[in-house]
Amino acid sequence: MTTRHKWDKTLLLLVFAILVTPLLYFGPRWNALQQRIDDDRVVIGKRNSLFSEVLGEVRDYLVYLPASYRDRLFTSQSYPVLYLLDGRTHFQSATGVVQFMSEGPNGNRQVPEMIVVAISNTNRTRDLTPTNTKRGYDGTKEETLASSGGADNFLRFIREELFPKIESDYRTLPHRVLVGHSFGGLLALYALLDQPDMFQSYVAIDPSLWWDDQVLTERARNIFVPNHGRRASVYISLANSPDLGFGDPDLMELAGRTFAYVLDAAATPSFRTTLQYFENEDHPSVPLISLYHGLLSVFDGFKIPIDSIVDDPSAIVSHYRHVSTVMGTPVLPPESLVNELGYFLLYPFEDPDKAVEMFNVNVANYPHSANAYDSLAEALRVRGDRDLAIENYEKSLEINPRNENAIRQLEALTD
Repeated sequence: MTTRHKWDKTLLLLVFAILVTPLLYFGPRWNALQQRIDDDRVVIGKRNSLFSEVLGEVRDYLVYLPASYRDRLFTSQSYPVLYLLDGRTHFQSATGVVQFMSEGPNGNRQVPEMIVVAISNTNRTRDLTPTNTKRGYDGTKEETLASSGGADNFLRFIREELFPKIESDYRTLPHRVLVGHSFGGLLALYALLDQPDMFQSYVAIDPSLWWDDQVLTERARNIFVPNHGRRASVYISLANSPDLGFGDPDLMELAGRTFAYVLDAAATPSFRTTLQYFENEDHPSVPLISLYHGLLSVFDGFKIPIDSIVDDPSAIVSHYRHVSTVMGTPVLPPESLVNELGYFLLYPFEDPDKAVEMFNVNVANYPHSANAYDSLAEALRVRGDRDLAIENYEKSLEINPRNENAIRQLEALTD
């Protein structure tokens, strides 16, 4: 490849990232998006509730669905689920981060598209703490902590009542992420220790690991021994919190580092841990940036190497095999993504051979998709394979007899 060709390729990739991806990706969804704007509504989620027999009360939760969830052009997907603690506090910012990182209008795909389930609080101290104690951060007795220690019941509510509800109402993959801040981070790490099969990934944001004389750290030392056999991706962030007169300002950081050290010492290829300290953030400000870096960490290796795939379309198959290994569940390349890449190869790059190879990935993975055969037929037509193009347009029509594009193309090819 000459220097000029390298520059042309780089330029085309830049065009794809800035211009082509948004048009291809959002084209089929533009009408729905425009309808939202015309109605003067911006809808990011839906509030739901269920009565918990375990907790003896009604529990509210908010649900965000990715843009592709109701897409009718491409084959329906199933999605990982991110469970968000302190749901009302963080729902808007968290869903924005997830949307930007997974399917934003700039074509960003750093993490998978996800369903977000944000659990609202009733008695936060009760639900998010693993043991009962009145001993506060500074070591003094606090009557406001009297209800603490209800984490076991709260996790039981999530496992026995919320999980079944979400997994019956929505298309989900068996990969769950638990995200919590402060007491929520404490609960996330308690779930890691006590209920390791509930979640596969954890984002604990400035967790309150000082709780009850760092009781979770002692438990972790007993669990994470050599050959512990656990599988998880764990991210812990710490903030630079100033001395506000509530006790030792270094206790939060020290407790977090000690716990993270125990996990790191037990790291294996299937048990990955990351600790990140934010010098310029304090306890209230750290959740947003932590969620971004936390999702990058627990989904490390997910980001699609567009350059490699343009060189070798088969690389997308091997990439998603790796993603499946990391996530612990089979994950296919999304039909919409492969479709985008195929058209990128077909027109800006003018490489119908590679486009055919790319579209064949969709035909193999989504054999009941009219769009997969229609796109493959177009690449075959451009390449000059008239008979194969006709065959694939006919397959598309068998699946969707109202495919007007296939009808028009067949009339032109058989005229």
